[in-house]
Amino acid sequence: MLQEAPGFTSNKRSLTARALRLAVLRIGLVSLCAGAISYYVNLSSLEKAITTQLLLSTEQTLQRESLPFSEIKDLQRNFLNEFKSVLANPESGAALVRDFDQIFYRHEDGSYTQRPMLFEGEPLPDGRRFAGMSATYAPDIPLNDDIKARFALSYILSYKYGSSVQGRLFNFYGVVPEKGFPIYQQADIAKVFTYSGPDALKLETYEFYARGFASPSSETLFTRMYWDASNNAWMTTVATPDVADASGKHQILACVDVLLDELMKRTAKPFVDGAYSTMFIADGDGTLIYYPGKMDQVKTSEGKASIRSLGLDGDYPLLQALPSLAPGQAVVVQTRDDIVAMGIVPGTPWALAVHFPRAQMVPAILDNLLIVVALGLLTLLVEIFILRSILQKQVAIPLFRLMQATRSLGLSKERLSRDRLPIRSADEIGELARDFASMADRIHDAQEQLELKVKDRTAALEEANRQLVVLSTTDGLTGIANRRHFDEVLANEWRRSVRAGTLLSLMLIDVDMFKSYNDHYGHQAGDDCLRSIANTLKEHAQRAGDLVARYGGEEFVLITTTPNVDSAFQHAQALGDAVETMALPHAKSPFGFVTVSIGLAVTVLMEEVTAQDLLKQADQALYMAKGPRSQSDHAGECFDPVI
Repeated sequence: MLQEAPGFTSNKRSLTARALRLAVLRIGLVSLCAGAISYYVNLSSLEKAITTQLLLSTEQTLQRESLPFSEIKDLQRNFLNEFKSVLANPESGAALVRDFDQIFYRHEDGSYTQRPMLFEGEPLPDGRRFAGMSATYAPDIPLNDDIKARFALSYILSYKYGSSVQGRLFNFYGVVPEKGFPIYQQADIAKVFTYSGPDALKLETYEFYARGFASPSSETLFTRMYWDASNNAWMTTVATPDVADASGKHQILACVDVLLDELMKRTAKPFVDGAYSTMFIADGDGTLIYYPGKMDQVKTSEGKASIRSLGLDGDYPLLQALPSLAPGQAVVVQTRDDIVAMGIVPGTPWALAVHFPRAQMVPAILDNLLIVVALGLLTLLVEIFILRSILQKQVAIPLFRLMQATRSLGLSKERLSRDRLPIRSADEIGELARDFASMADRIHDAQEQLELKVKDRTAALEEANRQLVVLSTTDGLTGIANRRHFDEVLANEWRRSVRAGTLLSLMLIDVDMFKSYNDHYGHQAGDDCLRSIANTLKEHAQRAGDLVARYGGEEFVLITTTPNVDSAFQHAQALGDAVETMALPHAKSPFGFVTVSIGLAVTVLMEEVTAQDLLKQADQALYMAKGPRSQSDHAGECFDPVI
């Protein structure tokens, strides 16, 4: 017999391994190329689609958000024009001074407010009403007829224009530079403001007043966003001064306070799924108006927090793009983490930016990368076809000869002939065939000795099997039949009763409030309780063929044949009485001892009725038995004998 030299196998190159390496290499190259192409195509198309959608939705949002501010500016311009027109009439001055005397009265500190009850809607002597209008005039500057006329006219026109937009705007007020402050809103400022003490009103410290009357032009201005504690809301003031006179002084300033809560809510919900919005003042720092997750810093900084002050370097490209923005037109800005469409809200100094995180595109790209998988599978199929032609001759046929020898091993007491094996092959299969031949010789030698041992082991195995059958059909805790044995017996009894046409009774028995028993007495006591109940149920089985089994947890089951339905009910009653007679203490039961609920089902068995139908009816009866009942109730209801 030919003996191979040691190391022969390691020196040759396996054809199978080489073919597999080439297959893996080809599949890898195809997958990488397909993945790169798929990623590039999908990333480009997805970015283009998102960019188009962002631009469209952002420009629509810019136009929509500009509408209320356009209305405010038009309202203020109309107010200023009418104010100027009335003052230009020489005959209106004296009438306005008389109006001043009717509307306002002087306090001891020299300040003026509207007369009592005017805010609540009480009419003037001439019948005019100014409900919701309040005013205050600082004691700093003495009044003259010009100031009185302007202050009274501002009061009257603020009521006219404020009441016309009631419900749409928060308030409306026209301020005179002498610190006269009439306002149309729900709160009466005459009862709020005072000119003494630590809370004294200093109108000149308010941003809208200082900037508005210091402005050389009549352009509308927006204040910084500020937190209004009285309304528990973010606000900004939109103020428009009249045209300054030759000395550069203004006579009136039209103002509206804008609640920003609704604007923030709308901003927080962009039309593009997965996007989020930010809004900030188009200044060099990007003073924030709305920024998800940063509103606490905005509040603590009194509206001064900005993109730069908070170090939001990922948004610095937005600040760099501000000079190129035109109101109402959106442009796309690429940041480190987001694709952003941004623009200026027309008529405001605010920039709106809608961010789409690049990470949101990853799932969509991954979905499209299924193309790579498809290409890889296609390549794999090609490689399998190639490998099949190679492996058929080099592997499959020699292996088939080896398999035939394997199947014949042990069928005959003769030694295996080496001529039947591919022992001359110089690859792994030849190595395997030679090893197999040596193993067959050893097996033949050992088989004779094994036959002797088998006889001794067979007897021991039969005894072990018998014990295993007992263990597999017995519940380890209670010693009665387990669920598996119950299923087998139920099937057998079902077939027997169908043939005999007898009544088959099935009782589901559940220990009441057993979880409470376990929680109160402990699991060991719970196990003892189940064992006691199981023993009682076994003692009250009426015939040798009855089966008491543990169905699961605190549930037991009893299968028995019965002469009639009444006997079955009496049997169930006897079981319940037997458990109660045990008088196992149960402090959590309303009865003071352990009780059971029994669901009973009895039927004449027919071929169209199944064991599951009987089990379901017993379960329904148990469900009804578990409902509210007196101490004397034990069994549930029986269903119609004919199912």
